Amino acid sequence: MGSRNHGRSKVGRLGRTGWSRRAARTPAFAVALIGTLLAGGLAGCSRSQADPMNTDWALLGNSSQMQHHAELRQIDAKTIGKLGLAWAADMPTTYGLVGNPLIEGGVVFQGGPGGRIFANDLKTGRLLWRFEATYPDDAADHQGFGVFWARQFNRGVALYKGKVIIATGDCRLVAVDQKTGKQVWEAQSCDPSLDYGIAGAPRVGGGMVFIGNSNQELGTQRGFVDAFDAETGKRRWRFYTVPGDPATETDPFYRKIAKTWGTGWYGKTHGPGAPWDAITYDEKLGQVIIGTGALGPAEPTARAPDAGDELFTNSVVAVDARTGKYRWHAKQVPHDGWNYEAAVGLMIADVPVDGKPRHVVVSVPKQGFAYVYDAATGKFLSGTQYVDIAWAKGLDGDGRPIYKPEAQYWNRPGQDTLMLPGGMGAHGWEALAFNPKTDVLFVPTMILPVQITAEGAYDWLYGDRPDAKVKPSGEVVAIDLASHKVKWRARTGRLPVNGGLLHTAGGLVFQGLADGRLLAFDETTGKVVWSHQTGGAIRAAPSTVMLDGEQYLVVATGNGAASASASLVSRYSSTPQSRTPPRLLAFKLGGTAAYPSLATPEPIPTPPAPRQNSNLAKTGEMLFAAYQCEYCHGTDGGASVGGGVANLNRTQVDLPVFKGIVQGGDRKANGMPQFKTMSDAEAAALYAYIINAAWDAHDGKAGRSVSFGAH
Repeated sequence: MGSRNHGRSKVGRLGRTGWSRRAARTPAFAVALIGTLLAGGLAGCSRSQADPMNTDWALLGNSSQMQHHAELRQIDAKTIGKLGLAWAADMPTTYGLVGNPLIEGGVVFQGGPGGRIFANDLKTGRLLWRFEATYPDDAADHQGFGVFWARQFNRGVALYKGKVIIATGDCRLVAVDQKTGKQVWEAQSCDPSLDYGIAGAPRVGGGMVFIGNSNQELGTQRGFVDAFDAETGKRRWRFYTVPGDPATETDPFYRKIAKTWGTGWYGKTHGPGAPWDAITYDEKLGQVIIGTGALGPAEPTARAPDAGDELFTNSVVAVDARTGKYRWHAKQVPHDGWNYEAAVGLMIADVPVDGKPRHVVVSVPKQGFAYVYDAATGKFLSGTQYVDIAWAKGLDGDGRPIYKPEAQYWNRPGQDTLMLPGGMGAHGWEALAFNPKTDVLFVPTMILPVQITAEGAYDWLYGDRPDAKVKPSGEVVAIDLASHKVKWRARTGRLPVNGGLLHTAGGLVFQGLADGRLLAFDETTGKVVWSHQTGGAIRAAPSTVMLDGEQYLVVATGNGAASASASLVSRYSSTPQSRTPPRLLAFKLGGTAAYPSLATPEPIPTPPAPRQNSNLAKTGEMLFAAYQCEYCHGTDGGASVGGGVANLNRTQVDLPVFKGIVQGGDRKANGMPQFKTMSDAEAAALYAYIINAAWDAHDGKAGRSVSFGAH
């Protein structure tokens, strides 16, 4: 495990020598002018010096750079004591919404699973309109596993010239009119009959909208990013993140890339290298930066033994924004066996390197390092370890990991191996934030250790054990990108899965937590200067704008059920008191609205059958993993209450009804896959495991689960 002195585990050449925006000299005439104004009894700021009357938050992260920064300062450390609730709006959905609220023209736009969009008035919270995508009556008969998964989750929308754009889950993009909620165009991206799905928020830039997809690391399909004309929905280009079938691939570029996959690789995997979240438009260089996912099968021994970098999995890739042509890539984790994806946490920034400003790409993937690359060339500039890790000793001069052999569980049969970070990573899709004036990056951090074996047992709940070497917790970490040192870290509690971040010019960093608290940190020290219980789990980053001279802070809350990670490890991503109905909350100075009440925990009902044979239930536990049940239903079936996914700890169905659901497809229309090939014996074993897990939950016992990462 790494040292707690994370600032020492770094490489690179970032520094401040000879250049600093903070050390710039003030011209003499400006000093004189300031003195004259002060002498004249200036009592307050002029309108040009104060926050503007009205602003928007029209792009995810408030800019194409994805910095989640706002140049607003009405709410600061001195005034935040007056921050109160302006309004709370219950949303007409059962899913706790997790997308970053977008705000334009005084309207808040929020996305939800299944292609739902909600438009609320910023001043009052009143619902103006809602949109819900339509699906063919027989859609469930022609959908792969990825669609059943993705229709349950959604991480937000995009805005472009009077349109709101959302992914439907079943591989479509839909654009609707911002004022009326009426559909404008629809575009097909991936194939819903295959193992694809889309839960990410579209990105826009250069007149185009960009979207990736997920394959849940099944390895059955290759990942890609599509670019569509934002006005018409016409597809402009597609960039595949991994090569295709060597027997039919004709593109010389991908034939060359395929050589990095080793001998006979296509018979073992098709990828996916899924670009399921991190896509950033670099307006300055006219390129799109893509973060790619991991491989399936996950264990390196199940892939080609002579594999190289298996490009472009676990990489940051730059392509031309107009054509989709490859420009450069940076590989992060060769021979990955831990699900350490780069498909999260991308940002564009300008920071000093060797005393000069440099246009860079910042990547904070799952595995515990924060990377900085030259945006024009992809050259590795620095990597800062910001949490304890168990898999690597550090990075070499090219940014490649120096592995610890004792962390490679696939080479340790019959032994338990600590995996740190766990498969969900030290950082997930939750938003980073950045102060462009001080070059400080703020990272929402998960400490969620797991234990894994070469035989595939994967213990999500290892951290609950008394003998666990590392306990789960959440942190916010501040990293100086110029000196590549950790400035501070603030522990937020025992729940590691929390919300994204917002930085403001008022010197504050905001974060919502899974237990319902909304916090404001002092950006220089990490000290909490304000906190309030909102009554709902928060995964989305807050947004902030000005409306009629007042600064509003907008937060999406609820049960977190619109995120796969919340369902997968619900005991780590919410508390019973914070599993409230989905809400939007708006705060402002002097707000006097009453806070919504906390959720009332409901006891686990008595299961509909007695405890089952333990050996049969053990077989069912393995089937629960083999059929990928955790991706929706969570560890031991305990998905977040709410949304469209059943919490199996609360099941009240008997075995015949259960078989009708899983084998007969009785709930396909609700998003539950049909497993036609599942035998009666398998169904009985699976039911036994679910019943015993329900009894464990009823009796207050912690269970165990086997699984791998989630989005």
